[in-house]
Amino acid sequence: MAIPVDRRTVLPVRKRATEVSVVTARRSSPSRGRRRPPPRTVPVAGIVGLGHMGLVTGLAFSAHGLNVVGYDISPELGKQIARGSAPFAEEGLAKLLRQELSRGRFRVVPSLDALAAEAECLFLCVPTPSQPDGRINLGPLEQSARAVATALRSVTSPRVVVVKSTVVPGTTEGMVAPLVRSVAGKSPEEIGIASNPEFLSEGTVVRDALRPARVVIGASDARSLAWLRRAYRDFGAPVHALSPSGAELVKYLSNSFLALKVSFANEAARLADRLGVHIDRVMEAVGSDPRIGGSFLRAGPGFGGSCFDKDVRALAVRSSDLGLGLKLPRAALDVNDDQLEYVIDRIDTSLGGLKGARLALLGLAFKAGTEDVRESRALPIAERLLERGATVRAHDPAAAKSFARAWSERTPKGAAGLTIVPSIEHAIEGADAAILQADWPQYLRWPARWSRKMRRPLLIDLRRAVPVEVARRAGLSLVGLGDGTDVKNVADVPRAAP
Repeated sequence: MAIPVDRRTVLPVRKRATEVSVVTARRSSPSRGRRRPPPRTVPVAGIVGLGHMGLVTGLAFSAHGLNVVGYDISPELGKQIARGSAPFAEEGLAKLLRQELSRGRFRVVPSLDALAAEAECLFLCVPTPSQPDGRINLGPLEQSARAVATALRSVTSPRVVVVKSTVVPGTTEGMVAPLVRSVAGKSPEEIGIASNPEFLSEGTVVRDALRPARVVIGASDARSLAWLRRAYRDFGAPVHALSPSGAELVKYLSNSFLALKVSFANEAARLADRLGVHIDRVMEAVGSDPRIGGSFLRAGPGFGGSCFDKDVRALAVRSSDLGLGLKLPRAALDVNDDQLEYVIDRIDTSLGGLKGARLALLGLAFKAGTEDVRESRALPIAERLLERGATVRAHDPAAAKSFARAWSERTPKGAAGLTIVPSIEHAIEGADAAILQADWPQYLRWPARWSRKMRRPLLIDLRRAVPVEVARRAGLSLVGLGDGTDVKNVADVPRAAP
């Protein structure tokens, strides 16, 4: 059956970065007396905070056709970005930044006043770090919201303020909305407020921002929802519209559930070691069930990064504040802490003791593909190894400087026994064992000459990433976390033959 076609259907054709004209599908000229629809202006988004999340968010909007103006409280950072120099390492970021700057769709402005004057929608993309009690520190968000509101006092046209930062449910409506409107002296009709959480994974943030799996919008008014739907219409992702608190809860539950999957796999790895089976084969079969799925079921030394630990702790505390005291978030955290001790015990047993051992710690970022060391397992692993009498040479192809800063903050009085070295060969020279903490590709090729440099050619692979055949060719004894190896039988590994 033929489907009738309305030849008057309009199709958008982008001509310039600042203007989209509308033409008809019919090639003939329009009827006399019929006026052409007026050109539609491209939405202007403002990004407040150009860190890991803010910069990539702004560039994604720009790449999908919006005009974007960005501002950061650090003038140096703003100038660096305006020059086209990416401030942190992420695959594809430098290229995307240069592309959008050259197109003129992404610009850095020197003040919030300039941003507020142009941007119809202002995204708050500032950090919400964890505090010792597990609650998030809302100080940066409060300061940012207050500064934005001050800049909006002189703006006469309606604006939308969106909380992109990760905040516990109730923050957008309970803190940000009344603060912004009070300081700006504006009504809800003049300033809409919404939540729009991010779902970016470090190492793939550019891909995740450009092609998100879903978009979650928490808006309490129709105008804010409409603006955000329009901003995301070319992203090709399903949009879930909720209340602001509902959107905030989606973010926390998503990360908590993923953390639970990681902790489940890590506990299962301990059982696999005891039973002498390989955890990856087991979890591959478990994850093949579509009801479960295989993502985040790869056992390792524990979850890290800027999100999981912080968000799970905040959810646990928030639930307690509400009189619930959810058990699963705390269980995920407890298993993560226990996994660290299991890792250290497995290393200790593999070597027959750590006192006097010389070790190479390979991979200092919380995972390969990023320079981020926040909550990296490499930090507490190094601490525990030193406490048990080992000396450590540490290496990472991208995160060495970040790790050095974090280590100095963690051990302000200094901790003798740890040295960060510039090369893999320097790290493993004369080592009793190497410990693979982050599975960078550089480590996985492991040539035989590396084994010959070690006092004992033993690799304790916390990610099970080095192929067995590669280790065999290199004369390298391999102990994996969750690979079922009986570590009591590898304590006296002989030196590799030259």
